Amino acid sequence: MKYIDRSALAYCVLCSYLLTWPLAASAVETRGYIGVDTRYFSESQDMQASLYIEPEWYWESDAGNSALTFKPYRRIDSLDSERSHTDIRELFWQYAADTWELRAGINKIYWGVTESQHLVDIINQTDQLEGVDGEDKLGQPMVQLTLIRDWGVIDTFVLPYFRARKFPSNDGHFCLPLEFNNQARYEARNEENHTDLALRYSHNLGDWDLGLSYFRGTNRDPQLHPNLSGTELAAYYSQIEQVGIDLQATKGAWLWKWKSIYHGKSH
Repeated sequence: MKYIDRSALAYCVLCSYLLTWPLAASAVETRGYIGVDTRYFSESQDMQASLYIEPEWYWESDAGNSALTFKPYRRIDSLDSERSHTDIRELFWQYAADTWELRAGINKIYWGVTESQHLVDIINQTDQLEGVDGEDKLGQPMVQLTLIRDWGVIDTFVLPYFRARKFPSNDGHFCLPLEFNNQARYEARNEENHTDLALRYSHNLGDWDLGLSYFRGTNRDPQLHPNLSGTELAAYYSQIEQVGIDLQATKGAWLWKWKSIYHGKSH
């Protein structure tokens, strides 16, 4: 495997050991997974193999109202050095009271109902290095306050840092003919340090699950612009406002789903 280095292997060995470390006498729960996947491309006769590991550690206070979650991620790819990457999927502290909850750190948030197209889901950046389906997400720094009421749940988010999408190189596969320049450009003057804001209301009404959401900040989906020579593509991130609604109705063995968004420029 061409791009595997000693530090990457040391990371995997360390996580493997910690996953099996006996913690029966501790308040820490340990779980996770390790895997290997391969791809074969008949036209080029390339075999692309990769190793990935995602351990998770969870600690809860004796009172049960405070918790800490840590979930790092590492992938090592045999063909593409860009696809070999490390991420912190989750590293956040949570405090829960009777009618409110507070989370601070790096987390993954999913909005909407499960299907192939996630129109309203905008909090986390897509991990393009993992695959082309958009299902994998990068961890997002945030502060989240949740208010729990009889008439619904309100989630407010402050997102102080933006994570640009990374793209695989032409050493691998599933890429465009042009190379990607991973030096992103931004509409916001403070670039990735722009603070984004988001709000979501959700409620269960019998057979119906309702979600209303609002987002203002840096668009997670970049515009891809070629350079002057036409040899590279660079990502440009604009400022947007998005209003979304998602509905799901459970009728016997049927699930009826509907989602819609309004997407405009932020002023």
